[in-house]
Amino acid sequence: MTATIKKRSFRGERGNVLFMILLAIVVLGALTMAISQNSTEQSDVIPRQTQDDQINRMLTYASALGSALQQMVVSGENPLTLYSSLSLLKPGDAGFETSPNNLKIYHPLGGGITYQSASSPDTNAIATNFNINAGSIITGVGATNTIGDIVFVATVSSAAYCARINQILYNSAAVPTMNSATFTSLFTNNTTVTVNGGNCASCVNMKQYCVTNGSGAWGFYAALLPG
Repeated sequence: MTATIKKRSFRGERGNVLFMILLAIVVLGALTMAISQNSTEQSDVIPRQTQDDQINRMLTYASALGSALQQMVVSGENPLTLYSSLSLLKPGDAGFETSPNNLKIYHPLGGGITYQSASSPDTNAIATNFNINAGSIITGVGATNTIGDIVFVATVSSAAYCARINQILYNSAAVPTMNSATFTSLFTNNTTVTVNGGNCASCVNMKQYCVTNGSGAWGFYAALLPG
């Protein structure tokens, strides 16, 4: 009897091995891309969370200042007196503990509000230079436009942050431009101005807004006690 020996065919096996190698490469590539994309998304989420936290703290602080002023009025202070004589002395300033204290917004016997200079001690804070501008007028806000408003102001660090503030407030990232001289008076010099259709048309009737001077500066205002 003659034995018949069959030769094994390695062509099919080689094809299967090559297919498995290619499949592994494709899967590895997809997995690497997914990990990279997820890492990028995480790096985007964390700064946004920090940014929004700072913005919301600033908005909450402005709201608390407004509530303190309203409480001072309810307690018997004449709004006209507050517009003309509100004291911004803060703890540690000379005269802070000197009577009378009822017109001092940061004194326990006045507004009783805690003084804050910025939303974060970080040098990269969203907003800094928190201040109160008493007597400026935001046209269309409040019962009249002749007495004045007590306005919270802050310097905002960038156009992107300013846009995000307006996005949170009004679901629109548009940043209106305020006349440069008016902007400087309101946010830098803390002198009284009337914000109207001539120097910031988009600000009329807007109780709070983030604006630019059109030359690389941004500021947020909020009318705390409209006149």
